[in-house]
Amino acid sequence: MKNNRYEREGKPSELAPVDVFVSTVDPLKEPPIVTANTVLSILGVDYPVDKVSCYVSDDGAAMLTFEVMSETSEFARSWVPFCKKFSIEPRAPEMYFAQKIDYLKDKVHPAFVKERRAMKVCAIEYVSRVFVCV
Repeated sequence: MKNNRYEREGKPSELAPVDVFVSTVDPLKEPPIVTANTVLSILGVDYPVDKVSCYVSDDGAAMLTFEVMSETSEFARSWVPFCKKFSIEPRAPEMYFAQKIDYLKDKVHPAFVKERRAMKVCAIEYVSRVFVCV
């Protein structure tokens, strides 16, 4: 649902840009998949995509974190549009696909089941690539 105060059809959004900083230091104490799920949740937020920026600061400069974030940025290209198109909650793929609820509830879009299955396959492949990094 658009907020008419800040968004009008045919005009650029007047919502303020938002920058989010995620900091991490040690991939052994803070698994990179947790950081990745945080980043994916931020990017999938219900806000104009051109108004949200997410920065990851790795004080430990770990190559592992870099590799996982690289995989995450590729996965985000499909995950974020999926989240926005179907109002997915929670937006962290690990949490979303672990839910033990009827995912068809309140989802009437005919493409949802097909796209959800395809996204789950993408998510499984993404996680397997991330764990190869680890």
